Amino acid sequence: MSRTGALQLAITTAVLAICGATAQAQQVGTASAVNPAATANLKTIIIGQSIAHKERIQTKSSGSVQLLFLDKTSMTIGPNSDLTIDEYVYDPSANTGKLAATLSKGALRFVGGQISHNGDAEIKTASALIGIRGGVMMIDGKGGIYAGYGTMTVNSSGQTVTLGAGEFTQTQSGGPPTPPGLPPPGFVQRQIALFQSAAGQTGGARAGAASAANVAAAEHSATGSPGGLVTGSGAPPSPTPPTIVQQINAITSAFTQSIQTSNQATGVQEIADRPKGDSNTPPIDNNPRPSATLTGYVGGLDVVNLNQNHTNYQPPITDPITGTAAINLDAANNRVQGTLDIYAYDPANPFTQLAHSIHALLQFGSTGSTGPANSGYSDYNNFYANIPDNSIVNNKAVTGVVVSANGVAANQVVTNAIPNLTPCQCDYTRWGFWAVSASNGNATPDEALIGTWVAGRPVGSISDVPTTGTATYTGHVIANVNSAGFVAGGFSNAVDFGARSGAVSVTNLDSTNYSGTVNFNTDPRNFGGTIAGDVGGRNMTLQGSFFQGPNSPVGEMGGSVAISGANNYLGSGIFAATKR
Repeated sequence: MSRTGALQLAITTAVLAICGATAQAQQVGTASAVNPAATANLKTIIIGQSIAHKERIQTKSSGSVQLLFLDKTSMTIGPNSDLTIDEYVYDPSANTGKLAATLSKGALRFVGGQISHNGDAEIKTASALIGIRGGVMMIDGKGGIYAGYGTMTVNSSGQTVTLGAGEFTQTQSGGPPTPPGLPPPGFVQRQIALFQSAAGQTGGARAGAASAANVAAAEHSATGSPGGLVTGSGAPPSPTPPTIVQQINAITSAFTQSIQTSNQATGVQEIADRPKGDSNTPPIDNNPRPSATLTGYVGGLDVVNLNQNHTNYQPPITDPITGTAAINLDAANNRVQGTLDIYAYDPANPFTQLAHSIHALLQFGSTGSTGPANSGYSDYNNFYANIPDNSIVNNKAVTGVVVSANGVAANQVVTNAIPNLTPCQCDYTRWGFWAVSASNGNATPDEALIGTWVAGRPVGSISDVPTTGTATYTGHVIANVNSAGFVAGGFSNAVDFGARSGAVSVTNLDSTNYSGTVNFNTDPRNFGGTIAGDVGGRNMTLQGSFFQGPNSPVGEMGGSVAISGANNYLGSGIFAATKR
């Protein structure tokens, strides 16, 4: 397996916090972080500068800016671009307003907020007029328009096409837009790279926020010897398919999006914390950032004996792994700590840590006010944590990252990369990805672990679980499979609290449907069971827990899944669901 792509932690751009409580406010923003070569009305933008209504923002080849509006809309302006804010009005009490901008040239990434949810956001380019409803959009500056999420209408030369999630159209002056279709190969990845900072740029964030150690957290490349952190389940060797490599690249793009959001929030928070008398520091409306401890589960694959020396090629060993997860969110110190306790999954002994298998305790980030943070906490949807520098686990040097996939930026990239993923619309429960690379005294890692985690707010006591009644929970399953990479499907659990059981259905997970019954454990806050698939003798074993929801002590649920089937078909992952 060759290098599968580093997690680029460079801060992409600048953040502009749009301010003012009334729809008539003329001052619409403050620059909290700026990469060089960006100007507003031909004046160089500096940190703390106000951005006014009707502002024209221009960037040169090394400049980039991000606008973060009061309604939570953000627009990232790429290099060599020219954008004018034609109109921005917003009534926060009614969550209504209008946003209009003209992109005369260059590239733009748009992530819609409250205004776009009402269909009152539009971007005009040299060749098209784009109406945006609740969406995530990318414009490449060459007439290409991509809808990552939501719905877009694109009008050019008197003709209109409608784009859904994951669809692309090409426009050109004097011609109609092309019919909706898939984006060109690599389009999303190229656009993401375009918005990343150049070497040495930080967007005004604190030094060290994008250190080389952090960037190395998602390196997955190596040649080496067998014997990994958690191997020992006895799973036979299996090839590592190209699909895994490709999807890891796509997932690290999602990591980039989420981590950038977290780091950019550092600059926003610094301005928000300035003295109230500072005229350059209007109040900023941040998303809620609760301090909370979430507990749950983890799944994934452990790939050891990575080797690209085809002369002496040895196939890598791919083992499913499972375990538990704890995510501690420390709002007071803007920190996150993730703890994953993982071990090898054995199909013959589901979710049992066998005596002969090695397990690993991985700690990412930290809480409290002392020592390196190794993490960032933007809001409840956007956070990440890295394994501290020079960490040793089971006599191996390790680097790694755990990151939330709930933020809009990460979510839209992930859903594009993984077919059939419709993420759980959970209120409290959170899920995401984690990746670790390990080396046994070599400069190049010889082991890659990558998977998913889910964690929620624990149910307070056994008595909080109802003893009568029914409820249906819906959400998603996502797993890393040794022959397919990341796959996802729909999840449903029709729970009968009186019978202490649930009827589980998993749909279209790697072209397989699963169904069966899970039963409550002696502690009814937890449940488990095995359900049967309709393809290739596949079975899925689940273990999970009820989690708190905003209106019920058992309003949500999450857990881990392990999959086995004919021809050494093995995988492991998580599920998340909310009461319907």
